[in-house]
Amino acid sequence: MPEAVLPERPRPRALGGTPWRGTDAAEAVTTALGELGDGHRPLLPELPDRGPGADAAGRSAALLAELSVDLQPHGWRVSPPSAVASGMDRRRAQSFWREDLLRWTDTAGAEGLTAAPLTVRVLGPLSLLGSLWLPGGERVLVDSGARRDVVGSYREGLASAVDRWRSATGAGQVGVVVDEPLAAAVLAGKLATASGYRTVRSLPRDEARAAWRDALADLAGVGANWVWLDPHAGEADVVDLALLAAESLPPSAEDDAAPPVRLTVPVGALESAAPGGDGRLPAGSPAATPRAWDVVAGWIDAGRGLALRGVRPAELLRTWDRLGLDPALAAGLDLTVAGPATAAGLRRLRQDAEELEARVRELLG
Repeated sequence: MPEAVLPERPRPRALGGTPWRGTDAAEAVTTALGELGDGHRPLLPELPDRGPGADAAGRSAALLAELSVDLQPHGWRVSPPSAVASGMDRRRAQSFWREDLLRWTDTAGAEGLTAAPLTVRVLGPLSLLGSLWLPGGERVLVDSGARRDVVGSYREGLASAVDRWRSATGAGQVGVVVDEPLAAAVLAGKLATASGYRTVRSLPRDEARAAWRDALADLAGVGANWVWLDPHAGEADVVDLALLAAESLPPSAEDDAAPPVRLTVPVGALESAAPGGDGRLPAGSPAATPRAWDVVAGWIDAGRGLALRGVRPAELLRTWDRLGLDPALAAGLDLTVAGPATAAGLRRLRQDAEELEARVRELLG
C-alpha cells in the first residue's frame, strides 16, 4: 500500500500521452514526461507499432493471472496448456511492460522527477472480453464460464500489477485509466463471431455492471490514487454508458479516503454543434450534444470527477455557464485528447489546462 499523501488543491490537469506512432519508446517517454510531468498526468506510453504484445489487447492480456494467452491470426487467444506458443507471446508482452517501466523510471530520474506520479492505461474488463478468443475459435464472450474466468483473472492480475508498477518505478502515486473502447459494442451485441456472418449476443447488463464495479473496487483496495473510466461514448450511447458507470461505482467511491472514479466524456461547445432538424450532429463532430452535456452536469451535481475530451477552455466555460454550473467546480476537471499522442498535442493539452485554471481563477476573483 502507498504512503498517505495530502489532498491536492483542485486544479485542471492534462491527462494524455498514449498511444504513440512508431517504435521510439525512449522518445515517447521523454516527450510525455517533458510536456506533462510537472503537475499533470502523463500516461505510460504505448507503442503498438513495436509488434505483437505492444498492442493494447496484448498488454492487458499479459496482466491476466494464471491464464496463458497466445496470438493467433484472428487475435489474442486464451490458450490451452498444450499450445506450443502458450506463454511465449505473453512473455513478449510482459517484456514490453518491464522495458517501458524501466525506461519511465530512468527518464523521470534524468529529468529530476524523483517519485514522479505514474498513470497507466489498461483495457477494461468489457473490452478485454471483446478482444479475447477461446481455443475453439470463438470469442470469449460466447461462453459464460470463460467470461467468469477471464474477469476473475483480470481482477487478480490488475490488482497485483498496481503494486508491481509502484515498486518498479518508485512512483509516489499511481493512477489507472480503465479504457473501454469496445464497451458499447459488447453491450449492444455488435461484435462479429468468428465466421463473420453473425454477431455475438450482447453481454448482460448486470454482468457488465458487476465487472466494472469489482474492478474499480479492486483498484481502490490496492491504493490506486486516481482512476478514470473511459467508455468511449458516442452520440447515441453517451447517456446509457454514463448511467451504467454510475451504477457501477463501488461503495468505496463515496468514501473520501478512496480514489475518485472519474468518467471520461467526449464533448464540445454546444454552439459549435449546429445540429440539423433531426437533432443529430454533422459527420465527424464530437458528441457535443445536449445529452453529453447533461451527463457532465449530472456527474458534477453528484460530486463526481470528470475528464473532458474535445473542448477548449473558453468554449468549456461558456457551456458551463449556460448549464448553470458553479465555475469553481471546473477547477477539478481533467482535460484529455484522443490518441495517437504527439508532442504538439500534449503541449496544447497542457496549455489548455493552464488556461482553464487561469480563467476559473479570474471568474472567482
